[in-house]
Amino acid sequence: MYGYVRPEKGELKIREYQRYRGVYCGLCHDLRRRYGPFCRLLVNYDFTFLAMLLAGEGEENTCDKRCPVHPARKYPCLGACMGLDTAADETVILAWWKLRDGARDESLLKSLLYRIACLILRRAYKKATDRQPGFASVVETQLLRLNRLEDAKSSSLDETADAFACILRAAGEGAGGDRSRILGELLYHLGRIIYILDAVDDLARDERSGDYNPLRYRFNLEEGKLSQPDEAALRLTLQHSHNSISAAWALLEPSPYSEIISNVIYLGLPTVTQAIFAGTWHAHKRERSKI
Repeated sequence: MYGYVRPEKGELKIREYQRYRGVYCGLCHDLRRRYGPFCRLLVNYDFTFLAMLLAGEGEENTCDKRCPVHPARKYPCLGACMGLDTAADETVILAWWKLRDGARDESLLKSLLYRIACLILRRAYKKATDRQPGFASVVETQLLRLNRLEDAKSSSLDETADAFACILRAAGEGAGGDRSRILGELLYHLGRIIYILDAVDDLARDERSGDYNPLRYRFNLEEGKLSQPDEAALRLTLQHSHNSISAAWALLEPSPYSEIISNVIYLGLPTVTQAIFAGTWHAHKRERSKI
C-alpha cells in the first residue's frame, strides 16, 4: 500500500512498540491463515493502523509465532480476532484493485507483471469479497469513479480525493452504531490525507512521465514543482483533514492501542507529511521501515 500511516517509533514506549509489532505480525499471520502464504506480502502499516482501530477491548489475545523473515525465534503477536480478520480481508480487496489499476496504467512490461499478480491474487480476492461484500462494492464503485476522473484529466483535487476517502470510510462501517459513524469520519479524512500525500509524493515522477496527477491540472507548476502559495494551500487542506481526524478520535472510547493510535495521528502523520513536502520521504522511509 502507501505506508504513510505509521507511528513515530522513537516516541513509542517499549511496551507500545511491542504491542504495535504484535498487531503488524498478527496481520501478517492472519493474511497467511485466511488467504495463503503469498498474501503475507501484502502486510502494511496502513492496515495495521486499521486493525488497531477495529480491535475491541477484549481482542488483545496474544500468542508466540515464528516470523518467516526471522525464523530463529518466536515473537509475540496478536491472535486471530475480528479486527485483524476485517483488516486482512480489506487488505486483499484493496491490493487486488491496486494491481488491476497498475495493469491499466503502466507500460506493457509492467502491465504484464501486474496482470500476473492479479491472477495469483484472484482466488483470495473472491474469497475476501464474499466475506466483505459491502467494502468490495464501495472499492469497485469509487475506483471506477476515480478512473473516470483521471481519464477526464480532472483538476478537482477535492473530487478525486473524495473518491479514495470514501473507500477508507467504508473500511470502518462494520463497527456498528455511533462507533461506525465516528470511525467513518476518521477514516474518510485519513483517506483524503493519503490521497493528497501520494499526489505530492508522485508529482515529480508524474510530471516527467506525463501520467495523471491532479496537482498537475489543479496548480500552475514551476519547473515541475509546486509554488510556495500552492504548497501552503495544500498544507492547509491537509491540516483541516487532520483536525477532523483528531476531533473524531477524541470521541472514541479508549482501547489497548490508544497510545499508539495517538502517536500515529499526532506525531507519525505530521512527520510523514513534512518529509514528503521536503522531498526526503523515501530516505526517511528506508531508515524507519524495520518493525
